Amino acid sequence: MIDMEYKLIEAVGTGDTLAFETLIKRYRNSVLNFIYKYVGDRFSAEDLAQEVFLRVYSSAAEFEPRGKVSTWIFKIAYNLSANEILRRNRLCLLADAVEEKGIELGAPNSFEGDELKETLMECIQRLPEKQKAALLLRANEELSYSEISNVLSTSVSSVESLLFRARENLRKMLKEKLEDESGSR
Repeated sequence: MIDMEYKLIEAVGTGDTLAFETLIKRYRNSVLNFIYKYVGDRFSAEDLAQEVFLRVYSSAAEFEPRGKVSTWIFKIAYNLSANEILRRNRLCLLADAVEEKGIELGAPNSFEGDELKETLMECIQRLPEKQKAALLLRANEELSYSEISNVLSTSVSSVESLLFRARENLRKMLKEKLEDESGSR
């Protein structure tokens, strides 16, 4: 499979549009899902996914087969997503500085079905960036610790620590949400 992926990316590097279409079909959904869960916005995720594949296409000729093609693609997706989050955070800080006004988010009445998913996504969005990325790459894309370390440019032990802290932070946030819910009834 890996040899086939290297040949596919090599063909993309030579401008083979059929190979590029095959690559997009193979990775589009998982890249889009990762980005969506990372940035929390479907429209931005679609734009960023397109940008990922444009970058893959434009830099395929320089791809060096030191790791899996999927790891390389997810690294591009992560970098673009992280930049989007930073851009948004800068806009939020600017908006906060201009307008000292808090925004209240309505809390769900119960943690069932779609509301649980929304609450969980909200909590995931509040995680520090690398914790969020590590958690999503592990849970949704099922990347190994080694592959996640390549995507995030960190050590495997750092990935272990990021995942542990992400899970602990999620537990804490969900517990607080649950306590808030039971206290407001």
